[in-house]
Amino acid sequence: MSKWIISLILIFIFSVEINNNQFIAPSKPTLAFSNIELDKLKLVADFKIFVPYSSIHRYKIEIKEPYPFNPAQSVSEVRLHFFDKSGKTYLYGIEEHKAVNYKINRVITTIDVRTQKSSTRTVVEDFKFSERGEKININGFEGRFEPWVNHVPGGYLRWVNNDTFIEIDSGELTKEEMISLARSMKCFNQRETIAQ
Repeated sequence: MSKWIISLILIFIFSVEINNNQFIAPSKPTLAFSNIELDKLKLVADFKIFVPYSSIHRYKIEIKEPYPFNPAQSVSEVRLHFFDKSGKTYLYGIEEHKAVNYKINRVITTIDVRTQKSSTRTVVEDFKFSERGEKININGFEGRFEPWVNHVPGGYLRWVNNDTFIEIDSGELTKEEMISLARSMKCFNQRETIAQ
């Protein structure tokens, strides 16, 4: 009986880890040295894109997802990475997609401890907002904050703004800085182009 319980625990751990890692995009992203790339991205996204109000001036931004970015194709998910002015230190990332009618691919790995065999399968399912973590008010929207398990600054802060799911992750910013950043976010689709 205990081997069966251990097997279930391992399956759960691997499923969660693989599911969390599925958002890691390939390397060689598009560097958004100007707002031209962000302006193109907002035109083909099937949701509204939000960006921190002052970050475009202070940080180097890279479009990590979609990769490769093709302005002729519709975009259903965006991941932006923000670096310090040198472009060498990763400060935080923002992932966004539709909150409703959005499908995710969840990879499930099953490990049989007895036979030492594993199998992996992908399940397509509707996106569901996770209600884990501490409740945070972000401009009238209910958000959730989860700290890193190893007690470094930051963690994950996620919320839904109208129909857009937004998640910020950082190991550099404190919880308070992440909340302040989230509250500064504006819909890029409705903003005027920001001069660099």
